[in-house]
Amino acid sequence: MKLIVYSASRSFDHFLQRQLDIAFEYRRDLQVPSDDPEQLYLIHVTGRELECNEWLLKHVSGKPLRVGVCSDRPSIHEMLECVRLGAKAYCNSHMATLHYQQMLQLVANGQSWFPPQMLDETFKLAQQAANPEENHGQLEILTTREKDIALAVGKGKSNRQIADLYDISEPTVKRHLTNIFKKLQLKDRVGLVLYLKQA
Repeated sequence: MKLIVYSASRSFDHFLQRQLDIAFEYRRDLQVPSDDPEQLYLIHVTGRELECNEWLLKHVSGKPLRVGVCSDRPSIHEMLECVRLGAKAYCNSHMATLHYQQMLQLVANGQSWFPPQMLDETFKLAQQAANPEENHGQLEILTTREKDIALAVGKGKSNRQIADLYDISEPTVKRHLTNIFKKLQLKDRVGLVLYLKQA
């Protein structure tokens, strides 16, 4: 296995050197990946999420490349987006050595690796969405504006688009979303989208 690490952060490079007992090649900028089946790519996504997603879409989506994504602020939404674009692993940049070793071994063998606690949360969201009888009618506890905003999120609209649509500010959209999450006992947009698919 040949590991190539992409990161704009030299401190992440130094962190990995301390964590891993294997040699790896450090690159600052994302490049066209090789077709070499022995290569494994690890992308430190923090601060360059859009660039990473475009790279995954262009070079990884639908191809057998082995790519893992590391994030300083991991989220279910980001994890699901990376998986959709072809990543085989997703992790917290600051995770323990043992987890890095497990992840690299699994991905090198063509398998996937994701943080157990994030998988648990994803399964809870999916389970909640799979119980429509529990969700039925619960949108009624939302105000008319909150329902409108929730449904706009369900259609994939961004906060900026929702603000423009309803002629309100982005901070107002965020306040409404906070109220929606609280009333529906959800954690984030991903949970809301899953919830709406079953409500």
